[in-house]
Amino acid sequence: MYQQAVNLNAVLTSLQEMLRRLIGEDITVRTVTADDLGSVQADTGQLEQVVMNLVLNARDAMPNGGILTLETANLDLTERYVDTNHEIPPGRYVQLTISDTGTGMDEETLAHIFEPFFTTKAVGQGTGLGLSTVYGIVRQSGGHIWAYSEPGCGATFKLLLPRVDQQPPTPGQEPLSRKEHRGSETILVVEDDQVLRELTEAILTARGYRVLTASTPDEVDAACRSVDCKLDLLLTDVVMPVKGGREIAAQVLARCPNVKVLYMSGYASFAISQIGVLEPDFSLLQKPFTPTSMAARVREVLDGNTPGTS
Repeated sequence: MYQQAVNLNAVLTSLQEMLRRLIGEDITVRTVTADDLGSVQADTGQLEQVVMNLVLNARDAMPNGGILTLETANLDLTERYVDTNHEIPPGRYVQLTISDTGTGMDEETLAHIFEPFFTTKAVGQGTGLGLSTVYGIVRQSGGHIWAYSEPGCGATFKLLLPRVDQQPPTPGQEPLSRKEHRGSETILVVEDDQVLRELTEAILTARGYRVLTASTPDEVDAACRSVDCKLDLLLTDVVMPVKGGREIAAQVLARCPNVKVLYMSGYASFAISQIGVLEPDFSLLQKPFTPTSMAARVREVLDGNTPGTS
């Protein structure tokens, strides 16, 4: 995690193209930003992850279309703010509000939304980690998050992050580790979770890559045929219901022997080594990832010298 002074307006602007790919054309997006918005001390990649997870949830709550509103504002609390089971100490904050006109949530669902692995989605459409990850990032950044919702009345998520006096670095001043990693290679993404598959595709497409996606072995074969096996990288989940990542990699390498392989998993690399689900020398992208960390890891593996390893 690399924390620095960040302007949330700049984060929303940088994500516009990616969010449009994720949302689709049947949802209208309204962005209302404060002209004099203060800075927050946070990791830019993690803030991107927060916004994208909340936007994806809003999209899924509006299957027939609707309106998504993203709004920023400065908020000065002169006394302790008390809301339903939520207390915020006095101070200067930057507020991000993300609202949708979707199906909404009942009181029981609302009480559990930030718990790990809690999800109301069908199998294969969500891991239940999105909102718990959002909650962890916000709290790690010294902030607060809560939600309002009722069935049929949409949902509103409010984030408060402490405001700081430092100014964000000007373009070109960021450390090398924070610079955007781009490319034009062809990447096959294999992931059985629909949300993660779409998110990964959006992140990589926004950075210039040609991206193919698959969720089953048959779709993997079809993707390889569609590009005549001219693949530069296979990015595959490790644990999937039909074939695991190691079997998918063998399937692709049999067709495209020069492809490089990057696995992604919530398990640590040591744990994966111990249970023996991957070959000894493998490249791993740890979940949950930020757009920046994914782009950097993909670029690192693509720039390596040995197919299938980093």
